[in-house]
Amino acid sequence: MSPVNVDEWLNEILSRDAMTFEEAYWGERPPANEAVPRILQALTAPLDSYTRGKLIELLGECEDLSVLHVLEKELLSPDESMQFWASLSIDALNSLAPWQKSST
Repeated sequence: MSPVNVDEWLNEILSRDAMTFEEAYWGERPPANEAVPRILQALTAPLDSYTRGKLIELLGECEDLSVLHVLEKELLSPDESMQFWASLSIDALNSLAPWQKSST
C-alpha cells in the first residue's frame, strides 16, 4: 500500500461531504508528524465551526503535546462548540489517544 498523501488526506478531512470526511477520518492517515503542521496551518484560516471542530478533534489524537497551547486557546473561544471540542481533545491528548496508523 502506498503512503497517504497529507495534502489529499487533509482535503478529504476538510470536505463538507460527510462520507468523504468519514472515510478519511477512519481510514489510513499520513503520519502525525506530517499531518499536524498542515492541520495547524489550516486552523489559521477562517473556518466554519464544523470544519474547525474536525481539525481540533484531530489535534487531540495526534500524540503531540506541543499542540496543547492551540487547544487551550480554543477553550477561550466564544463558540461553545469549539470549547467542547477543545475540552474533549485535551482529554484525548492527555490520555495519548492513538493516531490512526498510516500505511508507512
